[in-house]
Amino acid sequence: MPMILFGIILTLSLCPQGFFNLGLPDGIAHAGAYGALMIFAARRLDGRLIDIAIAVFSLGVALEYLQALTPDRSTSFDDLLANAIGITIGCLFLMQRPAFIVMGGLMAVGCAAIEAPRNDTPITSVGGFQQTQRAFPEREAATNSTESLLQKCKPNVQFDNIPLLPRLSGENVISRGDLLRVVINDDALLSGDYELEDDGALRLPRLQPLKAHGITADALTENLAEALMTEKLYRASPSVSVKILERAGVRVHLDGAVFEPGTTEIGIRSAESRDLARQDAFGDPTYGRGIIAALQGAAGLRPDADTQRILLKRAGKTWRIDLRPAAINKSFYDPMLLAGDQISIPSLYCFQPGLARPTAVTRKGIKIHVSNLTVPAQSNAQSANDSDVREVKYGTRMLQALVRMNCVGGTQLTNADRWAVLISQNPETGRSEVIERQIENLVRRADRDNHDPVLMPGDALACYDSNVTNARDVVRSFIEVIAPAPLLLGVL
Repeated sequence: MPMILFGIILTLSLCPQGFFNLGLPDGIAHAGAYGALMIFAARRLDGRLIDIAIAVFSLGVALEYLQALTPDRSTSFDDLLANAIGITIGCLFLMQRPAFIVMGGLMAVGCAAIEAPRNDTPITSVGGFQQTQRAFPEREAATNSTESLLQKCKPNVQFDNIPLLPRLSGENVISRGDLLRVVINDDALLSGDYELEDDGALRLPRLQPLKAHGITADALTENLAEALMTEKLYRASPSVSVKILERAGVRVHLDGAVFEPGTTEIGIRSAESRDLARQDAFGDPTYGRGIIAALQGAAGLRPDADTQRILLKRAGKTWRIDLRPAAINKSFYDPMLLAGDQISIPSLYCFQPGLARPTAVTRKGIKIHVSNLTVPAQSNAQSANDSDVREVKYGTRMLQALVRMNCVGGTQLTNADRWAVLISQNPETGRSEVIERQIENLVRRADRDNHDPVLMPGDALACYDSNVTNARDVVRSFIEVIAPAPLLLGVL
């Protein structure tokens, strides 16, 4: 029987990963196999129990070393711990110590791996929103270049025929709510400062409303002079001047690959921010009324956005805007927006690392939810997580946040080998995705960058204890329950 068990253990340890599926947690399988081998070997062989236990454990060490030489397996300290627990249970069984057998069984349960998180899509093999969400292979993979990660991108070539928005097309264009100064000869009745109403019309005494929204100040000047002649208020062509005194804030609508689609207000000024020395000066710069301000109002572009084909719908016509220079922090053209403009950002259906960092068109920072209840900390406050929401720089990766949460490090052989889960939402599907990582694996492997996801807004991170800590706490709980039993029996 010992030789049969030895053959089974040898086969399961060195066969390809996943060749056999016993349907048991890995820790339970190891403890059970080595515990059974310890019992049958001790009954079959002559020798001291401790010598046989050392021999069986040494077998496990040798097999773990051989696993490191196979193409899809690696050495695991957790497996050695489970082997030791199984051997200990076997020894206690042979020594007929039932209480300790129960304790050892509980320790084995503490080493059992919990079920891996399940998702609607197999992100661990093909990647979710980010390819870095894929699970670590048993062997280190070759470094993926950015070009290979972008092979999933699907350019929106159907928009290439849409004309590019001309430069300086809107800088002198009037929008609803703008404050205008109209001067007509020396006419004190008609001259004055006028604010455009919601319909975008300029209303002067004795004149029909004139359309002003969406046209330039020069065009409005010509239209006003013509209207004055048409209404016979002047016999000769009057001297007319229309100047923009102050631009109003506008509402624009954004949809597509932005983090917070919807209507946003840009260019809004408070009374305190207005410079009184400039009130009587003609002109008003378009700062705060550009497309960059609108994108920031929508929390920035998502990493899947098509920065080359941003669509602007204005007055029944569609224009195309290329913001690639802004996405790489180079000089770019920031066109002014008008009230009622609609902006659509198509998706490339791929994750672009260059848009997962602070730029003019992306976020500067994000908020994430964190929890670290691992040993030695018994509360989030003790782990310096005094708030359930923490702000980090956009582009922060999972491992960087885990270091900030005090989840990395600790006693190397007992507490360092922890696990972490990242709960993220796929912005393309709106569904949550849970990614699990062994922290020390993420720290030590050279291909970590291929499997270290970038944190997205609203992500949640949580750390779990190591298997050694799990087993210790299970035994501690067992002792706390059993210890009062003699006292209670004495009382009864």
